[in-house]
Amino acid sequence: MADEDDMDFEFEFEPDDSWDSLDYIGDVMADSRRMMMDVVYSSIINNEHGVVNSLSKVDRKVGAIKHVLEFFEELEDYEKCAALKKVIEKIK
Repeated sequence: MADEDDMDFEFEFEPDDSWDSLDYIGDVMADSRRMMMDVVYSSIINNEHGVVNSLSKVDRKVGAIKHVLEFFEELEDYEKCAALKKVIEKIK
């Protein structure tokens, strides 16, 4: 059973003027997108044979990979861009 001192917990939150919830939410969204794209990149690279030989239409596969490529170009992560371009060439 919970100790009586544990039951007295009060949570108070008073943001100061420097805290901006919209900036925080934007940062969380950017971090989440980065994590998602890292997972997609890893999936493409670690399962290259499956990606290249999948039954999906060539233009759809290339378009999806180009979308990931553009994301990493914006981050100037050219090593990942080069790896993605190699996969695209194998698909074509």
